Amino acid sequence: MTPSGAVLTARVARTRIRGMMMSYRVCQDLTKEESEYVQQRLVEFADGHTGARNHRELGLALRDEDGCVLGGLTANIVWDWLQIRVLWVDECMRGNGFGHRLLSTAEGLARAQGCRHARLNTFEFEAREFYEQHGYVVRFKTDDFPEGHTQFHMTKEL
Repeated sequence: MTPSGAVLTARVARTRIRGMMMSYRVCQDLTKEESEYVQQRLVEFADGHTGARNHRELGLALRDEDGCVLGGLTANIVWDWLQIRVLWVDECMRGNGFGHRLLSTAEGLARAQGCRHARLNTFEFEAREFYEQHGYVVRFKTDDFPEGHTQFHMTKEL
């Protein structure tokens, strides 16, 4: 579908590649498996230039005595970078240092695995000041993502 909701109709086209005629069409029905295949092919290409990324997942949970999740952090480690995807603490638990504990634990685990840097994205309505208090620096921002808001890309030397 296009942004307006209309289905993209792919027409067959022909082109010459390496001296041979080839038919192709751009389709909008990429499966999950095909998406993973495309991503893996790009990873293989990039790894040929950068060396293996040594990708690892990292996840932390803040649980109460009943095992209910009250916060957590999801991240991955790629090369020597900690990439924080999500840091969340339930509203009732905020302001008590739990975000700090999750973040510092993740950074410590990453350091122990050879990471020298950390990176993340946050919005002006999320936690920019929190991350700045923990040594993160804004490297660039994207305005109007979504409209009326700003996303910040931040990094830190571990």
